[in-house]
Amino acid sequence: SKNNLEIFGFDINTDRFKYLKNENIKQIDNLKALIDLSDIIITMLPDGKIVKNVWSEIIKYSRNGQYIIDCSTIDVKTSIQIQQEAQKKDLFTLDAPVSGGVMGANQGTLTFMIGGSNETYNEMKFIFEIMGKNSILCGKIGAGQSAKICNNMLLATTMIAVGESFELGQRLDLDPNKLFDVLSTSSGSCWAINTYCPIRNVGPTSPSDNGYKGGFSSSLMFKDLGLALEAVKQTNSKANYGMQTYKKFKSIVDNG
Repeated sequence: SKNNLEIFGFDINTDRFKYLKNENIKQIDNLKALIDLSDIIITMLPDGKIVKNVWSEIIKYSRNGQYIIDCSTIDVKTSIQIQQEAQKKDLFTLDAPVSGGVMGANQGTLTFMIGGSNETYNEMKFIFEIMGKNSILCGKIGAGQSAKICNNMLLATTMIAVGESFELGQRLDLDPNKLFDVLSTSSGSCWAINTYCPIRNVGPTSPSDNGYKGGFSSSLMFKDLGLALEAVKQTNSKANYGMQTYKKFKSIVDNG
């Protein structure tokens, strides 16, 4: 609203809106009404099956010339398929998954990885500048999803390696703050250290300082790793560390 935009929200889980009580988002109780009121529709949903179902409803109720942006992380094949269906009805589409987690969303520092036409991206760029810090057009439709699964496979792998490095440091009686000072400024530096350090009271505020309260869940990362490994098989790539990371997250999710 501070950018002179009227914002409407719909979610089948109405509990979501209690987190938005200080935001100027008008809660709408059905999808058709939301689509009738909106020029730009943004979806962010847990998996490809749900996105496909919701997009089929949006396409059904839509009018020519509306913009639909999907910020979910889903498989590339589904992303391309739903966008092609929407474009048949003269809708403009982008896939625009995000990186930066709950903290990035709250602070407006997300990075959007975007797939779609240059023209549609340029028309919608102002939206990404409001919601985040960076937006990168990665290629045609589906390219945003491709970039996101590569990113999250790397992120999940480095998070595990960071944890192992800090555990080794503790067993060697190193002060974790001193180890952070070294790692964050040396060749081992990475986002998982600099922004998401897993040790309480070390580095910038991260989930470890918040009692590991629920944010981006392990099950969602496990899902993203599954998407990455599906793409690894389809492209006949190698991802030995990605596979080990997938197994590690599987054990975490299986153990609750």
